[in-house]
Amino acid sequence: MSQSSIAAVRGPAYPFAIDPETGGVAWSNGKRKLADNVRLILTTRTGERPMARDFGTPIHSLVHEPNEGGLARLIARHVREGLMQLEPRIIVSDITFHQDNGELTLELTYQLADDARTEIMLVQLG
Repeated sequence: MSQSSIAAVRGPAYPFAIDPETGGVAWSNGKRKLADNVRLILTTRTGERPMARDFGTPIHSLVHEPNEGGLARLIARHVREGLMQLEPRIIVSDITFHQDNGELTLELTYQLADDARTEIMLVQLG
């Protein structure tokens, strides 16, 4: 993927918002839109969308399971598989988890396909 094709990625911003300048739907593009897509995939439960039952990941149903060593690996596997299937324009480099005051945060490190730039995203899981 070249810089020009990354810049060509365009769609409605996530979370949905109204553009104060135009009064229309706010749009994002480039690496910002890819980040929006990744966040949308990770915050959507599989089966949640009636017309796209395969969209999302099952990670939210696993968050409250007993942490018996393999849970983090299972969640990481679902993240990798979901992103590989639904957003192939990124490559997942690393997934780590942080727990603070009962809140679980996923730290996702990824690269844009065919680009050496690394991006880091934090996603609150619960």
